[in-house]
Amino acid sequence: MEDREGRDAQREGWDKAWEGLIGRGAGAPGPGQDDWLEAYSSRLEAAKGGLVLDLGCGLGNDTDWLLERGHRVVACDYSRPALEAVARRHPGLETRCLDLRDELPFGDASAAIAIADLSLHYFFLEETRRIVAGISRVLVPQGLLLCRVNSTKDVNHGAGRGLELEPGFFFHEGCYKRFFSRAGLEAVFSKDWIEIAGSEKSIHRFGQEKWLWEVALEKPGPSSVCKARNMG
Repeated sequence: MEDREGRDAQREGWDKAWEGLIGRGAGAPGPGQDDWLEAYSSRLEAAKGGLVLDLGCGLGNDTDWLLERGHRVVACDYSRPALEAVARRHPGLETRCLDLRDELPFGDASAAIAIADLSLHYFFLEETRRIVAGISRVLVPQGLLLCRVNSTKDVNHGAGRGLELEPGFFFHEGCYKRFFSRAGLEAVFSKDWIEIAGSEKSIHRFGQEKWLWEVALEKPGPSSVCKARNMG
């Protein structure tokens, strides 16, 4: 695993990347939502009033969408410049600068929803499993994890490029990226989750086609209507 110096270098890389986008106007109001959360609007509405954690919020596309609909959000990211851009649009918004590899600074069963939009595919497998377990810890029973991760089809955004450190996990041009197959999802999301939805989709990001997996998972609770199962 990486040492602190390696983490600092990664943070500097993210800060520079976000500062570049902000400098080109990407931090202005409405940076380009794709409304993927709309498919889960009924579940989100049912959880309204509960805390929503936007883990790896970037420039705040999902935070914007959630706030527009009256949700209580904490925007979290590794990069302070990204968080500052989001906070400028939403004075009073609670933000947290955090590394997902560290223990999440939230209490057990304190959040109703966790969003991890293209933020869980930068880590070694054991780190990813530990992060997902930490998300489960902070969710209430029957809380929801909504996430999107890179697909192995995502050739326009690095799939198959660089040094393969683990199956599907590459180091290329100073950046770590994991690309998921269905089996890769199963390796991360254990039988302790109930799969609500899981599909491979194509979107456009930075002017190019991007392939990803979109997954909705429920933390089991006493009233869960179906038995926890594997992603398959």
